[in-house]
Amino acid sequence: MKTTPALAGREELRAWRLSQVVRDTYDRSKFAGFLYLFGWAVVAWLAGAQDFAPMPTLAMAGGFLLLGVLRLRLRPPPPEDADANRRWLRHYAWVLPLAPLAWSGVQGWMLLDPRFSEQVRMVSLIATIGYATVFVNVYTTVRSFAAVGAGALFLPALALLWSQPSQRALAVAMSFYALYLVGALLRTHAEYRRRLDLDLALRQQRDLYEGLSRTDALTGVHNRRHFTARLDALAQAAGQGGPGFTLLILDIDHFKHVNDRHGHAVGDACLKAIADRLQRAFPPPRALLARLGGEEFGVLFDGPEPEARQAAEAFRHALASGLLDVEGQRLPVTVSIGVGGFDPVRHGDADGLYRAVDAALYAAKADGRDRVAVGG
Repeated sequence: MKTTPALAGREELRAWRLSQVVRDTYDRSKFAGFLYLFGWAVVAWLAGAQDFAPMPTLAMAGGFLLLGVLRLRLRPPPPEDADANRRWLRHYAWVLPLAPLAWSGVQGWMLLDPRFSEQVRMVSLIATIGYATVFVNVYTTVRSFAAVGAGALFLPALALLWSQPSQRALAVAMSFYALYLVGALLRTHAEYRRRLDLDLALRQQRDLYEGLSRTDALTGVHNRRHFTARLDALAQAAGQGGPGFTLLILDIDHFKHVNDRHGHAVGDACLKAIADRLQRAFPPPRALLARLGGEEFGVLFDGPEPEARQAAEAFRHALASGLLDVEGQRLPVTVSIGVGGFDPVRHGDADGLYRAVDAALYAAKADGRDRVAVGG
């Protein structure tokens, strides 16, 4: 199945959105795993857990440290690899809840073990509330991630509180807070999606304006500004040992007569038709086509001069052998073409090559037009 430009554009935007979600998820959570280690260190110190349960205390500290490192090391793949980004999200969906589940186990231990004082339990519950709040307000890049993480933190502790008659007042308060967390999760996820939509719209506008700044409005091919920038870049790279290239400058013969005899509308249609045929004769990625101004076009050809000259001659011959269909009329149209391969020693820079090929173009016109000439 052939991919159309519009479909390719939509796929590119979906890939960008996916990669943005992946990067935001990682950036928001990469260091957060170590918060559980900090929380456990504080609670264990307040409770003196290292004295009455030294091995579990160290084991939990080591576990939180490993989970923090695991989350930090699970770096996102390149943005352009959509399949890899989808796999990353699936893997991260298993990694992200591990620390909340471990903390939930610690919270249950502290609520059930009488060696932990009421003060320590209250501090641990405050930490649990804080961690759950962080999840619903920060990790809403993927709503299911935030819901699972907050639920893993909050629901087991809430169930234990409801099971203890002495903690009913606290259970009621935390139940109301759980409702707030649900609303906050829905709100923050919607806000994140709106921000993504805005970023996507701004990206589309930027791409549109960048495309317009590089495009000739009449023919749809590149404009002189973009062509000159690419010519300079290619010449600089070739001068430093990079690949060579060939410049072609093409001018429509007697184009003023077309405008004078048939009007500017026909003249504009003629330019569009020539641009279309040039695009077929010199397709990307090996060639870059631009309208340089008026009836003049330029081609940057990724190949040696003989090959470019042969392609130019084939284009000239095909055009001269028939009539050009323009606005319901069939017009005889010919072109003159200057061709020259870049030689850093002979030309020096892009301007030197352009002058040589431009001189070849005018030599072709002086020799009678409808011909290809090679620049020195």
